Amino acid sequence: MGLRNIPTETPAQLASLVTARPGMVASRSLTRDADSSMTLLAFSAGESVSEEVYPQDVMYYLVEGRVTVTLPQRCVDMQAGDVLCVPAGVPSAVAGADSAAGFKLLQVAVPTNK
Repeated sequence: MGLRNIPTETPAQLASLVTARPGMVASRSLTRDADSSMTLLAFSAGESVSEEVYPQDVMYYLVEGRVTVTLPQRCVDMQAGDVLCVPAGVPSAVAGADSAAGFKLLQVAVPTNK
């Protein structure tokens, strides 16, 4: 997996690499690979990801804010610093737990080991 769009000369805070504008979701791709992806997402207040199903295992790492990940049998509340894996083929949706605040999320999708 080739990395891109990450500082190489001096370190930076991960959260500083992407900023959402009101009413928008901003993203920054951090990889260059056909089979896997690593994307940093910034959601403004009230924005969310509707239910999606990925062919890869997906790791959500919450960089800032609070979110609820909705899975078929349960909802999982996350706060900054939490990490959650959603197995390939399992539907999931992500929404801010506080409708008045945005959040930043690192999403990493990797092929399953079968």
